[in-house]
Amino acid sequence: MDRKRISEEVIEILCSKLLTLPLPVDDPDFDYEQQALVPDITDNELDIAEVAMDLEDAFDIQFLDNLPGSEGLPTIGAIIDFIHAKVNKE
Repeated sequence: MDRKRISEEVIEILCSKLLTLPLPVDDPDFDYEQQALVPDITDNELDIAEVAMDLEDAFDIQFLDNLPGSEGLPTIGAIIDFIHAKVNKE
């Protein structure tokens, strides 16, 4: 799966769960890649857990100890890169 498709799906999932994140149609110039998930978008641990589960289900991956928004995956771009690497590992 290519990175662009993963990016689109990740952004769609994040926008549907985290209502403070603008939809691409509402703000086409928004820089999703550099956007920090915590605390800029949410600091609610339940939101992060739900997003992680939705992304795991969508891409058939597991985050394990490195959840979205954590030190290892601070930005949306880092999350996309992580998923891209996991999906294309095989």
